[in-house]
Amino acid sequence: MLRKFTLGLVLALAACGSARVIQRTQTGGVIELQGDRGKAMEQANSAMASHCGPGNFTITQEGEEAVGTDTYTREDTSAASQTSRNGRRTEAGSTTTGAQSTRTATAWRVHYQCNGAGGPPPPPAPGGAPPPPGDPAGGAPPPPPGGGY
Repeated sequence: MLRKFTLGLVLALAACGSARVIQRTQTGGVIELQGDRGKAMEQANSAMASHCGPGNFTITQEGEEAVGTDTYTREDTSAASQTSRNGRRTEAGSTTTGAQSTRTATAWRVHYQCNGAGGPPPPPAPGGAPPPPGDPAGGAPPPPPGGGY
Protein backbone atom coordinates (compact mmCIF):
# COMPACT_ATOMS: atom_id res chain seq x y z
CA MET A 1 0.00 0.00 0.00
CA LEU A 2 2.80 2.42 0.90
CA ARG A 3 4.56 1.58 -2.35
CA LYS A 4 1.45 2.51 -4.39
CA PHE A 5 1.09 5.77 -2.46
CA THR A 6 4.73 6.68 -3.03
CA LEU A 7 4.51 5.86 -6.73
CA GLY A 8 1.36 7.98 -7.03
CA LEU A 9 3.03 10.88 -5.26
CA VAL A 10 6.07 10.69 -7.54
CA LEU A 11 3.87 10.64 -10.64
CA ALA A 12 1.79 13.55 -9.39
CA LEU A 13 4.88 15.65 -8.70
CA ALA A 14 6.39 14.74 -12.07
CA ALA A 15 3.26 16.05 -13.81
CA CYS A 16 3.70 19.51 -12.25
CA GLY A 17 5.29 22.33 -14.13
CA SER A 18 5.82 26.00 -13.50
CA ALA A 19 7.07 29.10 -15.27
CA ARG A 20 9.14 31.78 -13.56
CA VAL A 21 9.84 35.22 -15.01
CA ILE A 22 13.61 35.75 -15.04
CA GLN A 23 13.74 39.10 -16.80
CA ARG A 24 11.17 41.51 -18.22
CA THR A 25 11.55 44.75 -20.16
CA GLN A 26 9.03 46.94 -21.98
CA THR A 27 9.63 44.98 -25.17
CA GLY A 28 9.88 41.36 -23.97
CA GLY A 29 11.51 39.07 -21.48
CA VAL A 30 12.86 35.68 -20.41
CA ILE A 31 10.86 32.95 -18.65
CA GLU A 32 12.34 29.79 -17.10
CA LEU A 33 10.35 26.55 -17.33
CA GLN A 34 10.60 24.02 -14.52
CA GLY A 35 9.13 20.52 -14.26
CA ASP A 36 6.66 19.30 -16.88
CA ARG A 37 7.42 21.44 -19.94
CA GLY A 38 3.87 21.31 -21.33
CA LYS A 39 2.29 22.56 -18.09
CA ALA A 40 5.05 25.12 -17.61
CA MET A 41 4.61 26.41 -21.18
CA GLU A 42 0.90 26.99 -20.50
CA GLN A 43 1.88 29.25 -17.60
CA ALA A 44 4.57 30.94 -19.70
CA ASN A 45 2.04 31.70 -22.47
CA SER A 46 -0.27 33.20 -19.88
CA ALA A 47 2.55 35.39 -18.48
CA MET A 48 3.59 36.54 -21.97
CA ALA A 49 -0.03 37.36 -22.88
CA SER A 50 -0.44 39.26 -19.61
CA HIS A 51 2.68 41.30 -20.37
CA CYS A 52 2.23 41.93 -24.12
CA GLY A 53 -1.47 41.38 -24.73
CA PRO A 54 -3.20 38.20 -25.96
CA GLY A 55 -1.48 36.87 -29.09
CA ASN A 56 0.77 39.94 -29.21
CA PHE A 57 4.13 38.25 -28.58
CA THR A 58 6.70 36.23 -30.48
CA ILE A 59 8.99 33.57 -29.01
CA THR A 60 12.45 34.43 -30.32
CA GLN A 61 14.50 31.68 -28.66
CA GLU A 62 13.79 28.56 -26.61
CA GLY A 63 16.11 25.93 -25.19
CA GLU A 64 18.57 24.92 -22.51
CA GLU A 65 20.89 27.63 -21.29
CA ALA A 66 23.85 27.54 -18.94
CA VAL A 67 22.85 29.21 -15.68
CA GLY A 68 25.89 28.49 -13.50
CA THR A 69 27.68 25.48 -12.06
CA ASP A 70 26.81 22.73 -9.61
CA THR A 71 29.44 21.15 -7.40
CA TYR A 72 28.89 17.69 -5.97
CA THR A 73 31.10 16.53 -3.11
CA ARG A 74 31.17 12.99 -1.77
CA GLU A 75 33.15 11.64 1.14
CA ASP A 76 33.27 8.00 2.25
CA THR A 77 34.81 6.81 5.47
CA SER A 78 35.46 3.16 6.21
CA ALA A 79 36.48 1.90 9.62
CA ALA A 80 38.26 -1.33 10.48
CA SER A 81 39.40 -2.88 13.71
CA GLN A 82 41.70 -5.77 14.38
CA THR A 83 41.93 -7.80 17.56
CA SER A 84 45.07 -9.73 18.47
CA ARG A 85 44.91 -13.53 18.57
CA ASN A 86 44.89 -13.61 22.34
CA GLY A 87 42.11 -10.94 22.43
CA ARG A 88 44.01 -8.53 24.64
CA ARG A 89 44.79 -5.79 22.12
CA THR A 90 42.53 -4.07 19.58
CA GLU A 91 43.69 -1.71 16.86
CA ALA A 92 41.25 0.57 15.08
CA GLY A 93 41.77 2.50 11.88
CA SER A 94 39.76 4.41 9.37
CA THR A 95 40.19 5.51 5.80
CA THR A 96 38.46 8.48 4.20
CA THR A 97 38.20 8.96 0.46
CA GLY A 98 36.61 11.93 -1.24
CA ALA A 99 35.55 12.99 -4.68
CA GLN A 100 34.31 16.27 -6.06
CA SER A 101 32.84 17.04 -9.45
CA THR A 102 31.57 20.23 -11.05
CA ARG A 103 29.16 20.47 -13.94
CA THR A 104 27.45 23.25 -15.85
CA ALA A 105 23.93 23.78 -14.50
CA THR A 106 21.31 24.36 -17.19
CA ALA A 107 17.70 25.49 -17.32
CA TRP A 108 15.07 25.55 -20.08
CA ARG A 109 14.35 29.18 -20.92
CA VAL A 110 12.01 30.97 -23.32
CA HIS A 111 12.93 34.40 -24.71
CA TYR A 112 10.08 36.46 -26.15
CA GLN A 113 9.36 39.89 -27.51
CA CYS A 114 6.17 41.87 -27.58
CA ASN A 115 4.85 42.72 -31.04
CA GLY A 116 4.20 46.40 -31.72
CA ALA A 117 4.52 48.89 -28.89
CA GLY A 118 5.67 46.32 -26.33
CA GLY A 119 2.78 46.32 -23.95
CA PRO A 120 -0.90 45.55 -23.59
CA PRO A 121 -3.29 47.71 -25.60
CA PRO A 122 -4.00 51.12 -24.04
CA PRO A 123 -7.25 51.61 -22.14
CA PRO A 124 -10.19 53.12 -24.06
CA ALA A 125 -10.52 56.89 -24.20
CA PRO A 126 -12.52 58.54 -21.39
CA GLY A 127 -16.24 58.11 -21.91
CA GLY A 128 -15.65 55.21 -24.28
CA ALA A 129 -15.49 57.53 -27.34
CA PRO A 130 -13.42 56.22 -30.25
CA PRO A 131 -10.22 58.11 -31.03
CA PRO A 132 -10.55 60.92 -33.57
CA PRO A 133 -9.68 60.08 -37.19
CA GLY A 134 -6.23 60.89 -38.44
CA ASP A 135 -2.92 60.85 -36.68
CA PRO A 136 -3.31 59.82 -33.01
CA ALA A 137 -0.60 62.33 -32.10
CA GLY A 138 -2.86 65.22 -33.17
CA GLY A 139 -1.52 65.83 -36.70
CA ALA A 140 -3.42 66.31 -39.91
CA PRO A 141 -6.00 63.78 -41.06
CA PRO A 142 -4.91 61.31 -43.76
CA PRO A 143 -5.16 62.42 -47.41
CA PRO A 144 -8.37 61.55 -49.28
CA PRO A 145 -8.42 58.32 -51.32
CA GLY A 146 -6.96 58.61 -54.81
CA GLY A 147 -4.13 60.93 -53.90
CA GLY A 148 -6.12 64.21 -54.14
CA TYR A 149 -3.38 66.11 -56.00
